[in-house]
Amino acid sequence: MRICFFKPNSLTEWGGTEIWMVEVSRRLSEHHEVGIVGLKHVEVRRISPSRLKPLLNHVNYYEFPSVKPPVGFALPNPLYISQLLNIFNSYDLVYVIVPSGPIEILLYLLKLKIRSSLIAGFHSILRPEVLLHKLYSPLFNKTLSIFNFYHVLNRSIYLYLKKLGFSNVFHIPNGVDTATFQLSPMLSTDSFNILFSGRLRESKGTDILVEIISYINEKLKIPDIKFIIAGSGPLEEVIKRLARKYRNVHYLGFITPKALPNIYRNAHLFLIPSKMEGMPLSLLEAQSCGLPAVGSNVPGVSDVIVNGRTGRLIYPGDVEGYANAIKDYYELWRSSPNRYRELSRYVREYIVNNYDWNTIVSKLEKMFKETIYGRVN
Repeated sequence: MRICFFKPNSLTEWGGTEIWMVEVSRRLSEHHEVGIVGLKHVEVRRISPSRLKPLLNHVNYYEFPSVKPPVGFALPNPLYISQLLNIFNSYDLVYVIVPSGPIEILLYLLKLKIRSSLIAGFHSILRPEVLLHKLYSPLFNKTLSIFNFYHVLNRSIYLYLKKLGFSNVFHIPNGVDTATFQLSPMLSTDSFNILFSGRLRESKGTDILVEIISYINEKLKIPDIKFIIAGSGPLEEVIKRLARKYRNVHYLGFITPKALPNIYRNAHLFLIPSKMEGMPLSLLEAQSCGLPAVGSNVPGVSDVIVNGRTGRLIYPGDVEGYANAIKDYYELWRSSPNRYRELSRYVREYIVNNYDWNTIVSKLEKMFKETIYGRVN
């Protein structure tokens, strides 16, 4: 098969979706011809082109000049539309990351010139509480008609598309390299280490993270809890101020892919207070290392965490709820290290059985075959 992935930004932004495209493409390229098309537009460059190149291995990567409208994602420079279409049409199918407005409108206008099969890959969803998202939603729903199949990461988006009347919907979750993200050792530390890893922005709950840390330090006053924060983004300065205020807050900044496994293995608990998610790779990585997780009860997070078994789900914004859940895990770790170790093994086993990349890529490969050739047994 000849498979192409498209997202209207540079892979060097290196967020969850970019990592997903690279991980899936690398594995598919062992048996298929795979390409990734991006644009030169970069909001924040988290990985250099020289570091990206060896990660792509046998995957073809095309990056086109772009223009950035006042709102939304970048668009291809009009002078390169013809080249973009030629690349699309050289593949059997094109997988488009959505929503990426106004890219969907552009593809809708160009639909008669695209001969390849199209898959809409939902790695997030429009937020109805955001005015621009709400205004764009009817137009976005209309543009979805150009796609042959739809891939979603979580059950909530699956039900959303079914409600709109779409039938060719595949629910295949995110995956994780369980060989790289191994079970954490039994840490011989005096502190209970809580890790947050992700983009520092409002949608990831960075503001809630600040409130949780303040609540635990000011009200619960647990002396031997340490917060480790890894990531970069618009709210980076807020986290730097927090680290200056509290001695038990350690801000690491952006962590390279090579260093990430060691960061997880030096933690006891993962904290993910996101307000919205597709399916967070950081959560899968943490739990692959055996970390129980305290996270928001929102789609994507609630798909991964089994409440009361592999972690705790908290109503978004319930700072006291987060703090009390953290306290419960802290007390289990403090009173019964062996039971905490058993819990870690269970968390790891659950992720390996359900989210290992080998399992996930096999399902994606079947979806691609069905898109190109029809029903596959």
